Amino acid sequence: MRWRRIYPGRVDQIRAARVFAATLFEGTGREEDVAVVVAELATNAVRHSRSGGERGWFGLEVTMAEIAYVAVTDLGGGCVPTIRSEMPGCEPREGGYGLLTVSKLALTMGLHGSSEDGFTVWADMDLRRPRQSDAVQQATLVS
Repeated sequence: MRWRRIYPGRVDQIRAARVFAATLFEGTGREEDVAVVVAELATNAVRHSRSGGERGWFGLEVTMAEIAYVAVTDLGGGCVPTIRSEMPGCEPREGGYGLLTVSKLALTMGLHGSSEDGFTVWADMDLRRPRQSDAVQQATLVS
């Protein structure tokens, strides 16, 4: 099953997207992980792209399968989304650990697009595995 939704690029809509995704994954044991991934990706879209501007929007796409696909599309205008390091001396800007958090919950993740046309940042979530929130595993960012 696949769902696609467009949300106004407002902070209150991040929660709406998060709740929608968690509801879709109810009973999988990974609903909170998926909700965190959606919230982090949507927050980045609203905070760091034109999606958060007047008449802005972000898109959410979710595919339910053993390897679930979760993606958020923004309107561009910002920097290339990058996973920040946890290494000492590597200071993130404005918090900057959202994609690091996503990478720890995802099997793999990536992005496509451009600053001009917008980015889609996606994460594959392995529903066959138990909850990973406390795991050390980190996905590689691919494009």
